[in-house]
Amino acid sequence: MPPNPLISPSPDPAVAIPLAELKQHLVLFVDTPPGPKTARAVYDLYLSTWGNPFCSYCSTALGNLMQDWTPAARLRFEQVELPELRRSRTWGYGFFDNRATDAWLMMFHGYQPASEPGRASFYRFEFDWALPAERLLKFTQDLLGIVGCVSGYAGYFFQAQANGALGKSSFNQVYAWARRYWGVEAEDLDVTVMHMRDAYKCPSWLTVIGQRLESKAPNAVAAAQSVAYRSSRLPGGVILQAGEAPELGDRHRHERLANYEAIAQALLPLQVRNHASFGGTRWTTETTNGWLHRFTASDAFAAMP
Repeated sequence: MPPNPLISPSPDPAVAIPLAELKQHLVLFVDTPPGPKTARAVYDLYLSTWGNPFCSYCSTALGNLMQDWTPAARLRFEQVELPELRRSRTWGYGFFDNRATDAWLMMFHGYQPASEPGRASFYRFEFDWALPAERLLKFTQDLLGIVGCVSGYAGYFFQAQANGALGKSSFNQVYAWARRYWGVEAEDLDVTVMHMRDAYKCPSWLTVIGQRLESKAPNAVAAAQSVAYRSSRLPGGVILQAGEAPELGDRHRHERLANYEAIAQALLPLQVRNHASFGGTRWTTETTNGWLHRFTASDAFAAMP
């Protein structure tokens, strides 16, 4: 794998995980919390596509501890734990390869409607920064043959250390990069899930619009399809592809993202309007929303500190 062009080491020499780094990801927001059958279909698709890279896993329920992903643990998960999904306090699972950099992750998580209303459940996948674009596109297409979504996105993103003592510094580093590299997603998923029940976030290399969201503004989606580099309609949603592969969109090198801009303009009626701020001290409500609308109000975001 070529060296990562954007990686910031941790200021703590005892911490191997970077302060922030460039990676690739795929996130789908869904109306209904994942149930055992759909989660199993997604799990099987992942393993058949990527193999089994994982070393540990855990329930996404608060307070659950990481467990080793051994053959015995896999059997227990498939035969006992997954069939019980949503029947107790466990409404999701995360799987990790335990690498310090370029780590892979698979996660599905459902929010309980009674105790956590208004949040969008999700499927989430992280990959190394150099994953071939055609493989990410194919996996997204295959996934949308199984999962119907509200919206989603895939491509480059900046991985931050969201939790712990370095959280603020990590998000501040992401903000500094996001000012320059407009083709890379900035992510604070715990915040974004509160806004994705009835909207989409912002354009990425792959932008996905589900049927229910499309029905609110079908002309907007049709317009986005007409200006996209390529589009495809799957049972789970429409994929709007902004280019052959993800791009950094380096403002210092005057790298324009014309297709991103055109898709953003077309989908403006469906975009989140007032997103809460990401983590750190640089991401205020103003700068967060400025970044989200950077393709339709570029001068405003460029002028922000």
